[in-house]
Amino acid sequence: MSEQYIPTNIKNIVTIDKLYSLHYFAYSKTFYFEGETHDFWEIVYCDSGEADITDQDNNYILKQGQAFIHAPNKFHNVRPNRSNTNVIVIGFDGDLKVLYKISSMVLDISPNERSFIKNILSESRKVFSAPLNIVYQYSLDLKENAELGALQNIKNCLECLMLLLLEDKEHFSEPKDETQNYLVKQIISILEKSIGDKITIQSIAYKLGYSPTYLKKLFKDTMDKSIIQYFIQLKIQKAKSYISEGIYTISEISEMLGYDTLQYFSKQFKDITNMSPSAYIRSIKETGILK
Repeated sequence: MSEQYIPTNIKNIVTIDKLYSLHYFAYSKTFYFEGETHDFWEIVYCDSGEADITDQDNNYILKQGQAFIHAPNKFHNVRPNRSNTNVIVIGFDGDLKVLYKISSMVLDISPNERSFIKNILSESRKVFSAPLNIVYQYSLDLKENAELGALQNIKNCLECLMLLLLEDKEHFSEPKDETQNYLVKQIISILEKSIGDKITIQSIAYKLGYSPTYLKKLFKDTMDKSIIQYFIQLKIQKAKSYISEGIYTISEISEMLGYDTLQYFSKQFKDITNMSPSAYIRSIKETGILK
């Protein structure tokens, strides 16, 4: 008689079957939101800058790379603590009683956990028809030709994120080559310090003592973009921060960021934000949201 296969039953620890909201907000410092209460779960992740979080009667500071989970029926609010604060907000529900263990506390997000957040954003842009920065949006409308399986990918990524947050972070963090990780951080540090100047990969390689070819490949493999692409994005992020302060003219910002001409600055700004600097300023005045 042949051996019989015996199945292993899988118990679901986290089950998410409803998605209520999914936003990516880039706040100006003047943005105001009165707060809300609803009967589903919500996770807030600070992608850059710093935010003040209210959870019922308690206040917290959420720094870049940190998240906060609000339990259902708790009053909550989020406010930018500085200009150019980017925040991801996801509202969801299901069989999630286990999440009370990690709700109402600041959570440090590991690189592995961030990868799931990144995938959620990527999939959401494939499946939802409206932009992700609409403040008062009470339904998520699907595109007519939404990619097959994109919603399930969002569900799966969100469930995996919650499971990782429930487990020991050190256990689930992916091991890294510390030398390579240090080099990427050094490159980013050089770029940040050179935000108002021009820079070449050759000059970075000279400072760090590595070949330009090696540094280009290392950075692209780690960050999913080239060094120059990252540098341009840094400049435009800084430009958005300057604009939100309302102190400098567009010409002054262009000069402060090392551009030779206003036309070239405006072109790169539009390439990144899909709007001209002047249109961006009008949008901030109307909504208080940085696009």
